[in-house]
Amino acid sequence: MNRVRCGFGLMVAALLHVSCRAPEPTDSGQPAWEVRFSHVLSTGSELHLMAERFRDLMLERTDGRFRVVIYPSGQLGGERVAFEQIQVGAVHMAITGTPVLSGWVPEGQMFDLPFLFETRDHGLAVMSGPFGDWWRDLLLERTGVRSLGFLDYGFRHVYNKRRPVERPEDLVGLKLRVLQNATYLAAYSALGVQATPMNYGEVYSALQQGVIDGGEANAIGFVSSRLHEVAKFYSFTSITYNPITLLVNEPFYAGLPDDIRATVDRSAADALAYQSRVARQMETEAIEQMRANGVEISRPDLTPFAPAVRPLVRDELADRLPDGEALIARLVAEVQRAAEAERE
Repeated sequence: MNRVRCGFGLMVAALLHVSCRAPEPTDSGQPAWEVRFSHVLSTGSELHLMAERFRDLMLERTDGRFRVVIYPSGQLGGERVAFEQIQVGAVHMAITGTPVLSGWVPEGQMFDLPFLFETRDHGLAVMSGPFGDWWRDLLLERTGVRSLGFLDYGFRHVYNKRRPVERPEDLVGLKLRVLQNATYLAAYSALGVQATPMNYGEVYSALQQGVIDGGEANAIGFVSSRLHEVAKFYSFTSITYNPITLLVNEPFYAGLPDDIRATVDRSAADALAYQSRVARQMETEAIEQMRANGVEISRPDLTPFAPAVRPLVRDELADRLPDGEALIARLVAEVQRAAEAERE
């Protein structure tokens, strides 16, 4: 049987130097392609459901020749490690956020600017349009990893163990786990938060032990990772929109036969559309589960939050990026255009 075994084993990707040439299909009844798919969230998350849908579609549409093996909950490492593994071919596919990928494509930090998008539909429209395509091209050019499209994750909201967040002052002094990303760190620090980067898999125990007061996540991730068991305040702060993308190793993808590659594209698009549908219902169910478990939910007026942080962080990012001012101006213009289209 021809089977892709690109760097199997739970080794750090930086130590691996492997080839991901796609094999030719066989008539033996065995899968010709065995694909490792990594993500950091639990099996109850909408990200995992999307991965399962992609797996099932590929198995069905290739008559069992293309088999996807999913490794959830950070089994193969955090998002950064998983991305490095994709680059060298130890992992074939993964789900990762643009904030993490800013280490390779710093321009993606523009999407992390606080209070950039008005609604999750607004954010998804921009990411699925020309600006998102531009970012995907940069990612492929610089890293050899292809984005197959964006998931509908939505905003990251603040949760914590100490108090509800109703006003900007309520954030001051909270020690919150945030993504390892300069723009996230700048935004939360500007709001008076003790911003603390940490791998996602460490968050639950850090909350239990009092290492951190809380963090930020969407409602589904908050519940599916059982964080509602230890953090009893959840506030819809909408500070940052979180673009999440489906990734594939480019040499592996390019080496597939044309019909299989087209099936990957079609199945990815269908799985992403499925994820967007189920995510909205799952968010409603997650909020209900929070309430049932004694979580106090608040929906603060966000009007006073943005002036305290938005200009400062935009100026700081413009200074860090090459042609930062021009790039941010282009993005803001596209954001405004998409917002107007959404309101029509």
